[in-house]
Parts: sequence; structure tokens; C-alpha cells
Amino acid sequence: MQDNSDFQPWALTLTGSNSLIYDAAEALGFDEVMEALSISIFEESPTLAGNNENSTVQALYKTEDQAKAALENLSLPEPLQESIEQLPAADWVSLSQEGLPPVSAGRFWVYGSHDADDVPSDVPHTILIDAGLAFGTGHHGTTKGCLLMFNDMLEGGAVPKTVLDLGCGAGTLAIAAAMALPPSVQILATDIDTDSVDVTQENARLNGVSARIDAAKADGFESPVFEGRSFELIFANILAGPLMGLAPDIAAALAPQGRVILSGIIDDMADRVTKAFTEAGLTVMPQPSIDGWTSLLAVKD
Repeated sequence: MQDNSDFQPWALTLTGSNSLIYDAAEALGFDEVMEALSISIFEESPTLAGNNENSTVQALYKTEDQAKAALENLSLPEPLQESIEQLPAADWVSLSQEGLPPVSAGRFWVYGSHDADDVPSDVPHTILIDAGLAFGTGHHGTTKGCLLMFNDMLEGGAVPKTVLDLGCGAGTLAIAAAMALPPSVQILATDIDTDSVDVTQENARLNGVSARIDAAKADGFESPVFEGRSFELIFANILAGPLMGLAPDIAAALAPQGRVILSGIIDDMADRVTKAFTEAGLTVMPQPSIDGWTSLLAVKD
């Protein structure tokens, strides 16, 4: 196992209004060139008047040059408070994992190695995810929202024959599909980032489902991996901006009566994402918000 105890990442920290910080997080989290190892959003403490209008986003990078390039590539309408500093030596991979509690969602339980002794015995599908900093944003509310909707679909008797995990990240949703669906189901996991594809393949192996998942690097739907294919279920746990841009392509890739589970959407962006997918010809059903994140279920009539 690689020793990460001497790893000193460079932290790009930005503070500003909530709307600007969410825009910055979207840009940092989706632009492949920016190479962020992880992205976290923190709410500032409320003022004495009870207002809580500012937030902070922190992105970690391997090098100072990467952090500076990320800052230079940001295009926002207003300036933010900014800083770039190298963090002290620590096992940041382990620390990042310890900060992520298990996700409980119906028949699914997602956990890291640090919680291996506390995995419940009565949950049908337990998923070990140890992606560390490569995991990306780590927004657990979005993962839980997707898994709860998938669990509800399974409870209703749905058995999609073809599944796509778009923007797979650590591969959690593809792995959940592989565990819960019959062996005949075809599962494709794609991401614009090569490291995410590698992490998905390794996590699939650790969870005993590597033979069930085809993982591939793909930037949008123009990749040859999508040629001639349609999907009865698409997981798209990305971010609101990219989701809106991909709405027509996602709708086109859905099979008739196919369903797409959309997540990575802050509550304030839910109406705009709904509008984009409605205009793409899908029927959209909002789901309950979890920790400030909204998930949507869209169906192709």
C-alpha cells in the first residue's frame, strides 16, 4: 500500500457569496484541465443577525502550479477572497476518507475501510469505496439521493437491462447496479477523467463485480463507446451546469420508457435543471432534498 503520510497538497481556498461559491465549485469540479484532487464546500458561521450568505470552497491539488492554473481559469462575475497555500504533511487520503461517514440508502450501505468493523449484517448490498482524494467532490447527499431512487425503482419491480453511470467518479452507482441487478444486465461506466475510470475499475474489483462493469474514458456522448447504444437507466451524478448542457444528449441516449437519475444539484439550481430536461422531452419528478442537494428522476415517455 502506498504511504501517503508525507503528501502535502496545495489548497486553493475561495470565500464569497453562496451563489458565487457554488459557481466556482461547479467550474473546479467539472473542468478536466484543473485536475483537482478533491473539492469541499463549507458554510460560513452565521452572523449575529442570523444571516448565512457566504460559503467557502477548497480545492486540493498535487502542485502549486495546478492550483494557480485553476484560479487563473476561473471566470466569475465578481472577485472572491482567495488564497493558495501548501498544507502540512499528513496522510490526506486517510483523512479525507475518515471525514466521509457511511451512506445508508435502503438496501445499500456505502462505507470506507475505516468503517469496516461497523458494517451492518442485515443490509443486502454493502459497497466498499476507498477512493481517497481521487473520489472528487465527496458530496454524500448526492450519492444517497441516487441510491434511494434506485432502491425505490427496485422495490417497484424495475429491472433495467442496460445501465449507464455517466461521470462515474469512484464507480459507486455502477457497483450498486452490478450488485442489485441480474448478471445479464449490461453496465457501462464512463468519466472524462482517466483516474476516475481507473478508480472505478479498482473499486469494482474490490467489491467483486469487475466482470460486470465496462469502464471507459469518454468526454460527452460523442465517444465511440456510445455508438449504437441506448440505456434503460442512466445515473448522472455530476453537477447542475454540465447536466443542463448534456440534457439533449442524455435524453437521446435513453431507451423508450427509460429513466435517468439526476443528482449533484444544489437546491437553488433544481428548477433550472428541471426546465432543461423538460425541454429535452422528459417528464421530471423532483425528489426530497438531502443536505442541500436535490436529486431528480426523469422519464422518457
